[in-house]
Amino acid sequence: MNALQTWLIVGVPAIVLAMGLFSGRSRWRSLAGFAVIAATFLTFLLVAGDRISAAVVGGVGVLLLAVGRGGPVEEEPNHHETRGRFTHVAS
Repeated sequence: MNALQTWLIVGVPAIVLAMGLFSGRSRWRSLAGFAVIAATFLTFLLVAGDRISAAVVGGVGVLLLAVGRGGPVEEEPNHHETRGRFTHVAS
């Protein structure tokens, strides 16, 4: 397989799947997204032999890790999610 075939058959569907897995706040879905990115990285590196595409996919994984996706911060709700329905006392 060449690089274009690998991108069309594996790369694009894997990136779309990973984007879907990273939406929301579920930690296991984020970990599954990282697994998809790692498998895509290895596919580009080992099957296609394309180091540039593997670096691009790996860079996406590093950026997602750097912004905190799938880490312990994902489990903590935001302040607006923990407050009550109304912020004032009814008269």
